[in-house]
Amino acid sequence: PDAAAADLSTYSAEHLLSRCQPGDLVEFVCPAQYPHWAVYVGDFQVVHLQRLEVLSSFLTDASQGRRGRIANALYRYPALSPAAVVRNALEQVGCKERELSWRNSECFAAWCRYGRREFKIGGELRIGKQPYRLHLRLGQRRAHTLEFQSLEDLIMEKRRNDQLGRAAVLQELAAHLQADEEDGEEEAVEGGKQ
Repeated sequence: PDAAAADLSTYSAEHLLSRCQPGDLVEFVCPAQYPHWAVYVGDFQVVHLQRLEVLSSFLTDASQGRRGRIANALYRYPALSPAAVVRNALEQVGCKERELSWRNSECFAAWCRYGRREFKIGGELRIGKQPYRLHLRLGQRRAHTLEFQSLEDLIMEKRRNDQLGRAAVLQELAAHLQADEEDGEEEAVEGGKQ
């Protein structure tokens, strides 16, 4: 199996423990639910943002019965040292509600690993810069790219897509693309009448 396929493999929480190293990003997944992210800090513990509070929990408890995977390769940013990732996570334990700088567990975990302000609420303005891109595969030979001005918006769309499921996202996108094509045809007809 290739490395990309291995990254998508999921494991029970108990099996995941034997694979995790301090500083790893862990993504817990379950069909029709948003994924939940955490930072493995060692000694069977993770730090994660849950219900507007940063908590330290056993990995098996944080998983809530969901399967998980190590998700270190999902972002192309260089990671901080494992010690810095663990320190970032542990320093936030106990933060609640208005003290929080992240909207969801993925942004929190990614900030701990990469230390980039883009993962924080209001952390960036990308006016005039290259947009973030989310590539959606429509089939073997077709793909569509969505562009976002903030990393947070891209993450929220990815989470929405994960919750809806692939079939619903493809149906929604097909309807949108068909409407765009019909608008283009109407404009062409109107332009020919002038």
